[in-house]
Amino acid sequence: MAEGKRMFSKGELTGAVVAALAVGFFLGSMFMELKPGANTPPAMSLQRSETPGGPAGMGDQGMGAPGDGGASREMMAQLRDLQTAAQNNPKDQGAWIDLGNAYFDAHQPQLAVGAYAKAVALGQVKPDVWTDYGTMLRESGQARKAVECFDAALRQDPVHHNALFNKGVVLLHDLNDRAGALTSWETLLQADPAAKAPDGTPLKDMVDGLRKKG
Repeated sequence: MAEGKRMFSKGELTGAVVAALAVGFFLGSMFMELKPGANTPPAMSLQRSETPGGPAGMGDQGMGAPGDGGASREMMAQLRDLQTAAQNNPKDQGAWIDLGNAYFDAHQPQLAVGAYAKAVALGQVKPDVWTDYGTMLRESGQARKAVECFDAALRQDPVHHNALFNKGVVLLHDLNDRAGALTSWETLLQADPAAKAPDGTPLKDMVDGLRKKG
């Protein structure tokens, strides 16, 4: 599967909560919604930011976890196929990325982290993959490692919109680094002054609010 483009230019937004503001966690081509869950404070329930229609057309369908009765038999079979493909071809980087993306869809962050780790160990990956990897690390409660992944994306593309926004959310929301978050978001604003939160609030207004609180 190609590592689909998941860029801000698609204009797809979903949401997040940072402090008192509704803030999007910018993943791939969209801001994702923060919801309560285990291990992250407050944890995020996220969809993969891959272009819809990823491996076996699973992109936006919302797979259940392995063994989850909420997943269709077809979806479960697709996930098993991806697991088998990666296990049978351990040096196939694309197979591990596909599997990581499928675990992302299935809301299995720890399994997604393992698959993405296999992929990056096999060589360079695109910034979008680093961003998804970082997102799953954050979902797994590993905020500092998540930031490292966003930084890896930014080393390839210093104005990667998704990585910049994600990094700001994690720095502010998980690591209490307001200055770092502001730097990340200000860089994003320089690249896209019209960036907005999912509720339509301009990112500029949220940055201004953080400055006043400082």
